[in-house]
Amino acid sequence: MIDDALGDRSLVVVSNREPYVHGYADGEPTVERPAGGLVTALDGVVAETGGTWVAWGSGDADFDPAVAPDGEVELPPESTAQDDDDRPGYTLARLDLPRRLVENYYYGYSNQVLWPICHLEADPVTVDPEFWPAYREANRRFAERAVDADPDLVWFQDYHLGLAPKYVREARPDARLVQFWHVPWPTPDFFEICPQATELLRGLLGNDAVGFHLERYAANFRDCVARFVPEAEVTDSGIRYDGRTVAAYASPIGIDTERVAANARSDAAAHYWDRITDRYDLDPDRPVVLGVDRLDYTKGVVERLDALSHLLETNPELAGEFTYVQKGTRTREGIPAYRRYYDAVRDRIAELDRVHGTDDWTPAVYIEDDVDDRELAGLYRNADVAVVSSRRDGMNLVAKEFVAAQGRPFPNAGLAQAKGLESPNRDRVPGALVLSRFVGAAESLCPAALPVNPYDVSTFAETIRTALGMGEPERHDRMESLQASVREEDIDAWLATQLDVLAGASQVAAADD
Repeated sequence: MIDDALGDRSLVVVSNREPYVHGYADGEPTVERPAGGLVTALDGVVAETGGTWVAWGSGDADFDPAVAPDGEVELPPESTAQDDDDRPGYTLARLDLPRRLVENYYYGYSNQVLWPICHLEADPVTVDPEFWPAYREANRRFAERAVDADPDLVWFQDYHLGLAPKYVREARPDARLVQFWHVPWPTPDFFEICPQATELLRGLLGNDAVGFHLERYAANFRDCVARFVPEAEVTDSGIRYDGRTVAAYASPIGIDTERVAANARSDAAAHYWDRITDRYDLDPDRPVVLGVDRLDYTKGVVERLDALSHLLETNPELAGEFTYVQKGTRTREGIPAYRRYYDAVRDRIAELDRVHGTDDWTPAVYIEDDVDDRELAGLYRNADVAVVSSRRDGMNLVAKEFVAAQGRPFPNAGLAQAKGLESPNRDRVPGALVLSRFVGAAESLCPAALPVNPYDVSTFAETIRTALGMGEPERHDRMESLQASVREEDIDAWLATQLDVLAGASQVAAADD
């Protein structure tokens, strides 16, 4: 597929995050591959093309001379490749960014200006005079490293690299440049908050195509260009800018459904669930409501806990009838807003347990373990209800991973039960999914997932109650629909579209339809 799409053209992927991280164990360099379907998918593409991946080197041993002379390392490393003789490789070109630059480029402009603006969160926006120059300098360094690889195609990933396309275009005017923006794009009225709105858009218009998860994000982008870039002309066929036509297209990202399902069936998943059950004394007959989130204010965890509290206050008969399990992951702790959010989540959980708990029942359990993909799949598989309540999310793959981890439901389960037939998964009744209307995944997963407005606490609480009380036939029918949607929009489907877009403008038009 990759060879057919890209031929012998050289590909460079540029991202803030690197696909392999080198650290130290007992004084010796070791290598780890960060978890995540996107990293895995991109890793395969670059390997098949024998290309280059440019990324910030964040590991303690990333620039050890024994690991990566001149910041470059040939991949895959021996310790992660199953068969080095058969698997093609590529070059990881790491950027050694000074700490001060990282603080202002990544923790500063990327995550205190762009992140909240893209998620329609005005309060956390912090504009420091040092942020923008650092973002500009870091983007220039990424661009220079990409140009050094002499690319025909450059594929930028996400909001950390809004200016890099412009710099690469100046150096390589004939290269094809594509960027995928993995977070929402706001409306013009909200994007106006960004002090550098016009400069950022001009940077992105260095691309030949800019991709988003949903068409409404792409439409917002076009509207922003029309308002803030006066020299650009937005037409039905694209954005005319600097003598070129730039496409803004939509392509919903998915997951590796078979991999998640296999993880959920693994011994590691079962063993982890057994450990959690023992550690927190979970009653196997008591339903589990699950949340899996980075502790980011956009994820709506506080709103979810408020809804659970309201549910127990207004329905005292539900005391002892379920346990809420929150798997939390701390993130961006150098940013005050994130530290405050972590404290708020922990305080809400403590309050929930203090007010509603009994001698033999703890309403909410908080887990902060470092877990691998298989252990996480064990949480998904054993949950009776999963709640994804983001205030705003570009797509949200937790929702899709939960669905894939449930196993295949019995087709037409409701009809089968009405006829007295037995489901082959009778011992594994599928979980129900409560899903915020404000995440990208809601477009394909609702109404099979129960839609909710996380700001509406009473209706949110009632929706969780509905999910807990949902009968087996309805659970099977809904899960059948959910899994069909997740399989249709999986990571391979997303990747196929991206390869078409990378290959040329004619495929972009098809992707837009």
